[in-house]
Amino acid sequence: MSPCRAFYSTRYPAYLFRRGGVMYCPHCGKEIADGQAFCQYCGKGVAEPTQQGAGIREKTPWEARETEGFFGGLINTLKSALFTPTEFFRKMSVTGGLTDPLLYALITGMAGMMISYFWQVLLQGTIQNFMPPEFRGAAGYDMFQGLGIAVLAGLSPFMIIFGLFVAVGIIHLFLLMVKGSRHGFEGTFRVVSYSYGANIFQAIPFCGSLIALVWTIVLVIIGLKESQETSGGKAAFAALFPIVLCCAVVAIGAVLMMGVIAASVGELSPQ
Repeated sequence: MSPCRAFYSTRYPAYLFRRGGVMYCPHCGKEIADGQAFCQYCGKGVAEPTQQGAGIREKTPWEARETEGFFGGLINTLKSALFTPTEFFRKMSVTGGLTDPLLYALITGMAGMMISYFWQVLLQGTIQNFMPPEFRGAAGYDMFQGLGIAVLAGLSPFMIIFGLFVAVGIIHLFLLMVKGSRHGFEGTFRVVSYSYGANIFQAIPFCGSLIALVWTIVLVIIGLKESQETSGGKAAFAALFPIVLCCAVVAIGAVLMMGVIAASVGELSPQ
């Protein structure tokens, strides 16, 4: 090991984590023996967590379905991630692959979307009161609702997966800009995926979508801070600045569009 690498590894060791009682290197993910200061595979420094440290990382209940069961793992992960996020993300393993977190995000996201659409159908009478009279009780309206459920069920998995990867890519890019990524893209992906569980709040009528959005952002900030072991400011920047930037672009575009429309109307008006 080079002197520079040895200095960095001892000065900035990462906390190892356990899975099933076996210790793993937090850098390369390979099994190491107890009490080692360096990984025998990658040569990087590791350290036992202290009470004030990041804590021993472990699989989430969802990733331990062989012992928790499918529904047990899903419900326990939902409860922990939604209501005790600091502890959940502090203990969550930052390695282990993308498949399980992706599947969790897909299940919770689809459940939220489908229940939200169910409420819309259930409240059909209220919605119809705001529709033009010629559309009320139209023969094709019920058929449109049934078609909408089928289309939503077919497209929602692709929408969720696409949106998840786009969101993770953008958030991780901004996290890299402020040097807040300690565990790479996979760590960010796992945080955002498990934060997607907040989409279950879409099941709440009327305001569920807003609650889901706000709580997802809160979970992402907490998750980045605890899992990537960065500051709260850097985590908040990575999660919030892309949203602020998008809102600013939309606002500027709307102002420019209104200006163009106003100019066009002015040219068409009689002199």
